[in-house]
Amino acid sequence: MEKKLAKWGFKNQKEQTLTIRDTLERLKKNLKETEERPLVHLGHGDPSPYPSFRTTPVAEQALLAALHSAQFNGYARCWAVAEYLCEDLPYKLSEEDVFLTAGANHAIEVILTVLARPGANILLPRPGYPLYEARAAFSNLEVRHFDLLPERGWEVDLDAVEALADDNTIAMVVINPGNPCGNVFTFEHMQKVMRNMELRGLFDR
Repeated sequence: MEKKLAKWGFKNQKEQTLTIRDTLERLKKNLKETEERPLVHLGHGDPSPYPSFRTTPVAEQALLAALHSAQFNGYARCWAVAEYLCEDLPYKLSEEDVFLTAGANHAIEVILTVLARPGANILLPRPGYPLYEARAAFSNLEVRHFDLLPERGWEVDLDAVEALADDNTIAMVVINPGNPCGNVFTFEHMQKVMRNMELRGLFDR
């Protein structure tokens, strides 16, 4: 069986000792049955079983109005999205500048698939959103992690980026607002990140 797995490039499942489920079970085992403090689920994004927040009625009514109008029962038009985005931009976008995806996960899949090439690497934040690692592995991209610094409000370690990037770096992922840390970069820090990326030529590839 192991030879067959190796033939197709799969690892033996027994070697995968660290998973999200394993970590969760370990945490649960540390809970005492007499524990009086409430357990807060931070890993659930489903608002139905975990109704921490209610959607604003304004959004609910807007959705119902759009549905009842029967004018928006198809795919969104790229030119309409570009026109809407231009309202807050100092420059104009065209429909060629807009690529619609079925959510952020689909966008990550499309982008990494397009950028991938033999010998390429990508810079990802640590901690970060785990789907980037999964899609990078699927596209045979080498992952290089740069740290986010908690003592600086989870800012990017620019020195680490400078040391990691090379001529085979195809992209640097910046998640803002941060996931999972919830931080928001200042405008000044984003400018520093942009200048660092420009110096490394990541905008020219």
